[in-house]
Amino acid sequence: MGNADCISVEKEMEGMNATIFTSKIDGEIFLKPNRPALVVSSTSCKESLPPNSRTPDEDFSILLEAAVMYDRRVAATLGEEDSMDEGQLWIDIKNGKQFVYPRLLFIITGKGPDRKKYEERIKRLKLRRVAFRTMWLASEDYPLLLGKSADCQTISPLRITADPSKIAGSADLGVSLHTSSSGLDLPMKVVDMFGCGLPVCAASFSCIEELVKVNKNGLLFSTSSELADELMMLFKGFPEDCNALKSLKDGALSTGSTSKWSTEWGTYALPLVNQVVG
Repeated sequence: MGNADCISVEKEMEGMNATIFTSKIDGEIFLKPNRPALVVSSTSCKESLPPNSRTPDEDFSILLEAAVMYDRRVAATLGEEDSMDEGQLWIDIKNGKQFVYPRLLFIITGKGPDRKKYEERIKRLKLRRVAFRTMWLASEDYPLLLGKSADCQTISPLRITADPSKIAGSADLGVSLHTSSSGLDLPMKVVDMFGCGLPVCAASFSCIEELVKVNKNGLLFSTSSELADELMMLFKGFPEDCNALKSLKDGALSTGSTSKWSTEWGTYALPLVNQVVG
C-alpha cells in the first residue's frame, strides 16, 4: 500500500527463485522456515450502521489495534528498543533468521466506501513485524487464499509440489470481526473458512458458539487486547512449534469435512419444516 514494510522490503530483495513464503532449489519448492504467518479477514470496509441498529456489525479498528499490540509485544519480548534500526531487521529476515514470533501478513478481502480510509490509517501504523494488504478476489480465487488447492500436495512439512503462486495463497488463520446487530445471524465467512480447513479467531456475540467451538476449531475475543493475546499464543514457535494452532487446524479440518450443507439441513432444518408443513 505504498509504504516499505516487513513484506515489501524482503520482496524487493528476492530473486526469481524465491518468494516471501517459498524457495525453489533444484526445481523443488520449499516453504521457508522464517516465512510470515498469513492471516485472512474479510470485511465490507464501511462504517455505516445496519437498519435499526446503533452499532456496526463489524469493527475493523479491533483488528488494527490488535496488530499494533502484537507488533509492540513481540518487540518487547525480544528486548528490542524503539530506536532499533529497521534496516538490520530486514537484513536478518533476508538472511533467514528465525524469531520466536513470526511476521504477520494480514490479507483483508472485500471492498466498500471506507476502504481507502482504512488503507491510509494502516500506512500510519509504523509496524515492524506486521503488514497489511487489501484485495478483492474472484469467487474461484477466494478458496485458494483460505486453504490449499486440490492440486497442491504436501511431500514433507517443508517441501511442496504445486504452482508456487497457489502455495503462497494458503492461510494459517482466519479472523472474523462480525458481531451481528441482531445477535441471531452467523457469519458466512467463518463457514467458508471452516470449509477450507482454516481455524478462526472470531468476535464473540450471543450465538457464535453454535459455529465456533472454543479450543476445537477456533477462539473467541471481545477486545483488541484479547485478539492480540490469541495471536501471540497461536503463533509462538511458528511454523513448526505452534501446537495450539495445529490443534485448531485439525479441528477446523474436521468441521469442514463433517459439517456439509445437506447433513446440516437434514439434521436441523428439515424436522422443523416438517413440523410446520404437517
